[in-house]
Parts: sequence; structure tokens; C-alpha cells
Amino acid sequence: GNTLKEMQDVSGALQCYTRAIQINPAFADAHSNLASIHKDSGNIPEAIQSYRTALKLKPDFPDAYCNLAHCLQIVCDWTDYDSRMKKLVNIVADQLEKNRLPSVHPHHSMLYPLSHEFRKAIAARHANLCLEKINVLHKFPYKFSTELKGRLRIGYVSSDFGNHPTSHLMQSVPGMHDKIKVEIFCYALSQDDGTTFRSKISREAEHFIDLSSITCNGKAADRIFSDNIQILVNMNGYTKGARNEIFALRPAPIQVMWLGYPGTSGASFMDYLITDTVTSPVEVANQY
Repeated sequence: GNTLKEMQDVSGALQCYTRAIQINPAFADAHSNLASIHKDSGNIPEAIQSYRTALKLKPDFPDAYCNLAHCLQIVCDWTDYDSRMKKLVNIVADQLEKNRLPSVHPHHSMLYPLSHEFRKAIAARHANLCLEKINVLHKFPYKFSTELKGRLRIGYVSSDFGNHPTSHLMQSVPGMHDKIKVEIFCYALSQDDGTTFRSKISREAEHFIDLSSITCNGKAADRIFSDNIQILVNMNGYTKGARNEIFALRPAPIQVMWLGYPGTSGASFMDYLITDTVTSPVEVANQY
């Protein structure tokens, strides 16, 4: 079930988790995994029910507790909110102290009363997970030329080239670059949704490459490297559809976060964050 979920086979994972519960109704992990499928599918009431079942079976279950807290926040259930947040913060503190992967996702960490230090540490743990995943590919580091020939080559990477707030904000950007100085590449991590947002970006970008069919992150990184990209822009961060493993492979000499994610990547493989003083106050710059 977990393997199928990792492969984005939602229906297959759902069948496996349901069957696991049929075989062993007291299997708390299966209930939690089933809940996560419901949660990712937008079926929040079912997710809440399954997380609560998992916690009844295994009360000390940090992943289930933190995911349940997020679901309750989604449906604006503020019952016992203060005690829930206190327990969640204690769970994260304990996991960070023991150098474990926190049960709170980096994107969700912004919703909770966590310190900036904790949010940065959560992001850093998830960035390290990306590095661990690419290690199994046994790829040699890419080598870049220090000589700048012709135009500056910039690549934008996003799963949100379509009907999504990111594209609502930046759909005109690819076509507005000075083509005398800059060559623009847009790498889509999602399939064409048939919207005008997608068509505008694909039409106005000098190069539009759909990487959604290249599921291997190593091959996707090779494709970007072959385009001699000099600045690669990560527009997902830790949002849905992200493939940060591509950036962990460093297919470009300069890698930048922009627009899609307001927090820190916590990643050694991301060099800059394009932001502003409202979203990222200068006084907390050391937490990025």
C-alpha cells in the first residue's frame, strides 16, 4: 500500500489498506495510512474517523495525532485546541531532540504555534530525506561550465502550471522576460489540465517541457541539465506535487525558491529565496 501511494496509485493503495484492515482490524498503522489516502483525496470526515480509530488502537502514535490535528484545523474544529497544540508542539520537540523525521509537515508547520527554529528544523529534516532518496540513484554530481555564453538560461519548475493560485499570479511572467538577455524554460511537473492558464504559460515561455511523464527524478534532472540551465527556480517548495529530489540532484549551478512556498526549504541544495520583507521579515532572516 505504501509503495503504491508513493507511486501516486491512490486507488491501489486504498485497496491495500482496506484489505489490511479486513485481515487485522486492530492494525493501527493501516487505519492511519487509510486516513492519509482519504485526507489527500479531500475526504476529510473519513480521514478524521480513521485517524481517531488508529489512535484508539495505538494512543502513542505521533503521525496519526499530528495528521488528525491538521484535519481538525481544515474543518475548523477548535475543540480542545489549546491542549491539542500543546501536545503537538511537545511531539515535535521530542522528535527533533531524537533526530527523527517530525510528524508535522513543513507546510503545515506554519499553521501551528511552533518557533521559527522548529520550523526551520522540520524543513531541514525533510530536505535531508530528499537527499537520502537520491542517494539510491548513485548518480555522479553534475559539472557546470563557469563560462557564460549567450543568454542567461532560467528554468521554472512547478506542478502548478494550470488552474492554481501560483499560475494565477505568475502566468504572464515567462513571456515578460527580455528575450535578448534571457532564455526561459518552464518545466511542468503535472499534466495539462486544459485551462487557459496552462496554455498561456506554455505558449509564452520560449521552451515548455512536460516532465510529468518522466517519473524518475534522476532522468528529470538529466533533462534539465541537458538544457544547460544556469538558474533553476523551485516554485513548489513543500507544497503538493513537489519533486524536491530533482533539486537535491543539483542539475543547475544556482537554485532558487520563489512564489509557491513562503517558508524556508531548510535545504543545503537551495541557494536563495526570492521573497519580500512582509512574507519574510528581515529580523528572522537567520531562520531561513
